[in-house]
Amino acid sequence: MTKPSGSSVLTFSQAASRWLQEHRRYIKPSTAGCYEDALRPLDLFFGDQRLDVIEIRHVRAYQDHRSAQVTPLTTNRELGVFQLVMKEFDQWARLQSRYKPLKVQPHRSGHSLTSEEEERLKTVAFSKKKWRLAAHCMVVMMNTTMGFGELRQLRRRDVDMVRPCVTVREGAKNEYRHRTIPLNAAARESMEYILKRWAEIGGSSPEHYILPHRPRGEQAPHWRKKIPWILDEPTTSMNSAFRSIRNAAGLPHVRIYDCRVQAITKLLSSPQVSPQASREIAGHISQAMQNRYSIQTFSTKKAALDTLDAPPSTPVDPEASYVARGGRIIAFPAGRARA
Repeated sequence: MTKPSGSSVLTFSQAASRWLQEHRRYIKPSTAGCYEDALRPLDLFFGDQRLDVIEIRHVRAYQDHRSAQVTPLTTNRELGVFQLVMKEFDQWARLQSRYKPLKVQPHRSGHSLTSEEEERLKTVAFSKKKWRLAAHCMVVMMNTTMGFGELRQLRRRDVDMVRPCVTVREGAKNEYRHRTIPLNAAARESMEYILKRWAEIGGSSPEHYILPHRPRGEQAPHWRKKIPWILDEPTTSMNSAFRSIRNAAGLPHVRIYDCRVQAITKLLSSPQVSPQASREIAGHISQAMQNRYSIQTFSTKKAALDTLDAPPSTPVDPEASYVARGGRIIAFPAGRARA
């Protein structure tokens, strides 16, 4: 981007608008939306200030101001966008050495559910007709490892009910999350419901989103039943329905993203599922990701520790020789030479 002459006299509001307009060509719409969300509180605080008079004390004042409203992580993310704007107009270098992000407490990514909690959540979700779509979306996420951001971005062409499987192309956070996921029986049944609804509200093109958008609030006419579906735009969220479901189930701490956490936790907890299969299904699970997503339940940990107190199921043969090859342990009969 070519710096306009006299860029230092721009207000933050003017600079942010120019920066975002110029950079939309390089980023995904979802990323642009995140930037817009971050710029709203920044614009309210810095909007009329000229870039060249913004000092580190103003940045620290913003940290204090936002800390009373949001988490330190959110404040840091907003100031990350602030830095991008200031860098674009050569105003960040003078602040960089004195800037410190707020301390963020380490946390695990979400909550896994016990078997009883998962069943209760599903039972409540299917108990009312108005929650039926959200219920089926939950089942799909819990049986595929998709997050809602990935599910809502599925187009009809991404769903193959013959194989059956879904291909995640949009909504993934990075290229490693682009993947094809088979549908088990539960996921297939719920996907059939979603596709049937999609056809009933006018879906016809392979390019249409299976969870299309419908305007609300100020965008919508008074009689909501007459609002047409925007089939070439994905829905924004299902937070309202999910909040009602989790509160009715007595699980207020559960987030919609925890459906993905639950699926990954169950994959990583199963001895029948190889780490490679888990990675391919969920999309890159490094050791750090295992620590982040595999939130083992108390009963799982207890069962694992109970094995330490149990006697060996078979006596150990002191004459046997063992050698590790390719990640496998191969046992040789006593007296046989190692290969």
